[in-house]
Amino acid sequence: MFKGMFEHQLDDKNRLRIPSKFKKELTGENGERSYSFFRGMNRCICVMADEDLDDAIASISEEGISESNHASAMFFSSIFSAEEDAQGRVVLPAALKRMAGIQKEIVTIGRGKRLEIWSAEKYYEYIDGVDYDAALKELGI
Repeated sequence: MFKGMFEHQLDDKNRLRIPSKFKKELTGENGERSYSFFRGMNRCICVMADEDLDDAIASISEEGISESNHASAMFFSSIFSAEEDAQGRVVLPAALKRMAGIQKEIVTIGRGKRLEIWSAEKYYEYIDGVDYDAALKELGI
């Protein structure tokens, strides 16, 4: 399970390193690291191990042509496989970077089975003013 937060930056070639604390969770049963990026809610970028993403895809891939909706189209069209270089960096897909409003400063947070990558500015705007105590009560914590 992913948990925690890291502040870091994209390099000049739009590459990032997934924090090492999170990398082990992106390794599949066969020992290979296989993960993908996709559009999340609130203009963040989600990252999931492909095995977990396949489970999510299976739950919505049965929709019929007449049941098709905007969110499904946006979700499927936003999936990009990650390809790490020899130094463990991965290029952030331009379409997702633009959607998330990311310039250079990013925040990566663990959210259970997924990671979320945010523009640092957007993340702090998102959580600013949240009544944390009330939000925890809603979760039953």
